[in-house]
Amino acid sequence: MASGDEKLWAILNDKLDMLRGSNLLPQAIRVAEAALELARRAFPAGNANIALSLEKLGQLHDQAGDQAAAQPYLVKAHEVLTKGDPPDHRAIYRSARRLGFLFDHLGQTEEAISYYEKAIAAGTQLTDLPYSDLGTMLNNIALMYRKSGRQKAAEPYYLHALEIYEKQLGPEHTDVASVLNNLAVFYTNERRFAEAEKTHLRALAIREKVHPENHPDIAQSKCNLAVVYHSRGDYPRASELYRASLKSWEEATDKPPADYEIVASNYADLLRALGKARQASQLEDRARKKRRG
Repeated sequence: MASGDEKLWAILNDKLDMLRGSNLLPQAIRVAEAALELARRAFPAGNANIALSLEKLGQLHDQAGDQAAAQPYLVKAHEVLTKGDPPDHRAIYRSARRLGFLFDHLGQTEEAISYYEKAIAAGTQLTDLPYSDLGTMLNNIALMYRKSGRQKAAEPYYLHALEIYEKQLGPEHTDVASVLNNLAVFYTNERRFAEAEKTHLRALAIREKVHPENHPDIAQSKCNLAVVYHSRGDYPRASELYRASLKSWEEATDKPPADYEIVASNYADLLRALGKARQASQLEDRARKKRRG
């Protein structure tokens, strides 16, 4: 490449970075378009600088709130990166993860899952990647499968996330408890109550060990475990846990969050099933008043 073109391309990139930093996005997009045109003329096909120009233009459109306009530039940038020899796993990981989030936001589930998978594959080649990055993507894939009615496909992703978190953090970390909670909710939705109970009990045990008694995570675990017993028809154990969950929320804050009202609603449903309609209504009224502060 001619040194003049190289200097001009570098100048344009500096200018668009400055405009982007000042949030002057329309001007930055125009400069990025000029930089991309110059890169395509001056660099050989497949050059990493073409991928960089494509990425920058896509990111600017994304930052401006136009994800649909960002998509083709980011997809093309990813295609260029994957043809690199040797492949730049870090760049491929970042590109694929960005596309996963983008397609997820656009509601294009299959594309999002595909790019998350590519990001996970590239990420496993990096020794310094935070465990939470991979765990978040695995959880995102599992959630997308559940939302699209393919619950059974979600399970391996929850288990893979659990494996990563346990390996990085040890078996009794709060983040491990969060993954266990997600997995147990999945088992409950699948009516696999024995597995749900076992997994929720493990999550609760971790949370009770590391948190004070009235911590919101403990209240969440007790409620979720109550749902398992409620679903199985074990009303005495469900009632005890619903009451314990409500008590934890009430002790944690004067104005409990929406989760508190959900617990009260679940418990009220159980009371109605036991023929205690008046007690159920009183419980719901009390929860609403608590929520209003």
